[in-house]
Amino acid sequence: MTLSSINSLPDITPDFDISAFIEAIRDLQKQFSDSDLAKKVNDNQVEIMYSIGHALFMQGKLEKALNVFQLILIYRPLDARILEACATTFKKMGRFEEAIPVYGSVMVFGDMNDPMPSVHIAECLAALGRNTDSEKMLRPILDDSGLDAAYTDVRVRAENLLKMLKSVY
Repeated sequence: MTLSSINSLPDITPDFDISAFIEAIRDLQKQFSDSDLAKKVNDNQVEIMYSIGHALFMQGKLEKALNVFQLILIYRPLDARILEACATTFKKMGRFEEAIPVYGSVMVFGDMNDPMPSVHIAECLAALGRNTDSEKMLRPILDDSGLDAAYTDVRVRAENLLKMLKSVY
């Protein structure tokens, strides 16, 4: 990965081209996957480490799980699944301010159509008492009539959070 490739990411402006942005992110991922650092750990090793981190998370050993996920991120910094595991661990630990930008990375490096990272961010914002910001994160999800049946549970979760926010006002 070169500095010039990072500098070639498009600026976000009113005429922002999401297709060009996605293409730039995919190019960045490809360049990193071909780097020497990424090749030091193979995919099977990443899966084993992830399984260990997940088991630690499920056992409530959150600090240890976070350490495992952060170790994996050294070798796979653009892996949305690992980023999400790290963000979710931060969230479960009550470290909401740290979770928010990591969930933002999940939105960029993962499936950009998946609304769940936005819901997680809204939940973190609500936990921080930033109800107005939380509602702003939820509105696009709730206003999206094209949100398909695969995300019904996400919509329900967003609706429940919005109801809770409105009851606090």
